[in-house]
Amino acid sequence: MKALAIAWANLVRTSRDRQGLFFILLLPMILIVVLGITYGGQGSARVGVTDADGGPFARELATDIAATTEARIQVRSYGTVADLRDAVARGFVEFGLAIPAGYDAALRSGATASVEYEAPPTTASGAVRATVERAVAAQSTLVSAARFAAAQNGISFDEALAVARTNRASAPGVAVVVESVATSATAGASGFTLGAQSQVILFMFLTALTGAVELITTRQLGISRRMLSTPTSVRTIILGEGIGRVGLALFQGSFIVIASALLFNVSWPNPVATAAIIVVFSFVAGGAALLIGAIAANASQAGAIGPALGMLLGLLGGTMVPAEVFPEAMRTASHLTPHAWAMDAFRGLLVRGETLVDILPQLAVLAGFAVVLMSLAVWRFRRALVTG
Repeated sequence: MKALAIAWANLVRTSRDRQGLFFILLLPMILIVVLGITYGGQGSARVGVTDADGGPFARELATDIAATTEARIQVRSYGTVADLRDAVARGFVEFGLAIPAGYDAALRSGATASVEYEAPPTTASGAVRATVERAVAAQSTLVSAARFAAAQNGISFDEALAVARTNRASAPGVAVVVESVATSATAGASGFTLGAQSQVILFMFLTALTGAVELITTRQLGISRRMLSTPTSVRTIILGEGIGRVGLALFQGSFIVIASALLFNVSWPNPVATAAIIVVFSFVAGGAALLIGAIAANASQAGAIGPALGMLLGLLGGTMVPAEVFPEAMRTASHLTPHAWAMDAFRGLLVRGETLVDILPQLAVLAGFAVVLMSLAVWRFRRALVTG
């Protein structure tokens, strides 16, 4: 009970730090949103359309773009070309299409009809442009077929167009079959899911190390020494402080998992295996925090070492940049960190559909990290308490 009381006192002090609560509760959610949008969490590409013509062909072109099967497209209408350009420049849409007045009449009369593309030089706009160009090319092919049929058979353009629409689906063409020969480690996962997985590991470790400052404060204020003067053993004090560090990491991880699932519909496959990763990594983060708190000479030193070490290991471990972009040598080196093993376990659950049994090797390595860090921390903290 004494150990639990010590742990609870630590958590209460942490909860009273408003700046700390921002990093524990709000910042992970903000980064999940940013990563989700960056890696496709918005779910659909946005195409702006200005229709100065209003004819059937212009409306059909906008409808075909929205109905494309290659990508999810959201079409937004703008009144003028200037408004469309402003929307593209501000990033409200990834791509813009301006249909001029007289577009419908030009297609029906046999003249050339032009459309105007508006896009920033980005990868996202290039991908959307290909989708828009396919819709424009399909309409151009339909109109060309109708013109040819009208000229050859002496019928009206509208009659030929109706026949062309009817026979378009059955017309012979070139069949293209796309087969994936390799599977990306992040294939089929939304940006929000990938962001949540990386941020839960990053912030569990980072928050635990930042919380090591409370451990230093407890020592500097003499609270630990006064507890030692009571019928409280060194083992109980260390256990209480350790539970506090592990409990903070466990709370951080649980909060991110639950909040991301509720707010962003993040899928956490295999809840039991996910919980196992969170629990084991909590001991890793708690052990690292206890070790920093036992080694650092003062709160300022712990406050400088903890966040810097947490960010460095997070970067190397693939929680800030996907490990898939690392060179082979760096991917190997990243497994010197517990972060990389935790990320491997999450990726196995998400991409390969693995179970708790399948990720036992990663959990065993994480448990090894926890045992080593906890052992070093207990040894160093016991020495600090006894020698003062």
